[in-house]
Parts: sequence; C-alpha cells; structure tokens
Amino acid sequence: MILEIGLLRLDPGVAESFSFLFNPVDAGDGCDLLGPVQVRGSMVYGGTAFLLDGCLTAKARLPCGRCLSPVDVDIDFDFDEEFEEEDYPGEDAVVDLTEIASQVWLTALPMRVLCRDDCKGLCPVCGKDLNEGDCGCPDEGADPRLEALRGFFPKED
Repeated sequence: MILEIGLLRLDPGVAESFSFLFNPVDAGDGCDLLGPVQVRGSMVYGGTAFLLDGCLTAKARLPCGRCLSPVDVDIDFDFDEEFEEEDYPGEDAVVDLTEIASQVWLTALPMRVLCRDDCKGLCPVCGKDLNEGDCGCPDEGADPRLEALRGFFPKED
C-alpha cells in the first residue's frame, strides 16, 4: 500500500489513517500464516518529520521450541517509525507501507513459542516426543564435555 504523505505538510498534526491486509513474502522459518496480516495505523506530519504509528495483527502457526509440535499464536505488535522531512521532499512524496510492514512482520514474530509450559521436548537419542511418554532410551547422563564442571559448584545438603 502506497501512502501519499507530501500533502500532510499542509496540515501539521492532522493524521492520515490507513488499514490494509497483506501476505508477507517471507513468513519466517517454520511459520504458517492462518490468514492475512492486518496492518492499521496513522501517519502525521509533526513539523520536522513524519511520524508513523501502527499495529500489526495476525494468526500464525509456529513450531514449539522444544518438541516441534504446531502452536497457534495470536500476534499483536505495535510499532512506530519516524521519517525525516528531507528524505521525502515535495507534495508528491509517498511511503510504501507494505515494505515497512514486511520488515515489522519479521520483528513481530516471537523468537520461541512453547506448546505448554511443561513441554518435555524430544529425546536427544531417538527423537521421540517425550510429551507422549518415555521412549525407553538409556539415560546417557550429562554431556562428557561438561564433566569438568561437575565439581565446580559445591553440592548443597
């Protein structure tokens, strides 16, 4: 969506509202969108710069950070941006809000989600989902590379 912002200089403080839907080209690693991303907000000229204030909302399916099960997530992300006046000269100045929304989308995605707080994850030996039950693999104990650290902390009684 292209927003014409050049004429905002004529009425400083008066906001131009916008609302649109888009589908990001890069939804993110393992992310499946469950519908289009909605972007809404406003742009105002503050006398020396253009100020963008917006909100991005979407429903997405992401893999659990421990067991990789799909997790449905509601994303609601507020953002703001400032554009210097000299970068957008003239009454015909425009801003590509779709490009801005695409960049904000990648920031809005959570870094890690869990299917539940007590998710046990996957067995490091066979890969079985431990939430479904024990896999029967022998307990290998601690990583031998970390054995040197075992005596570093005194045991509490």
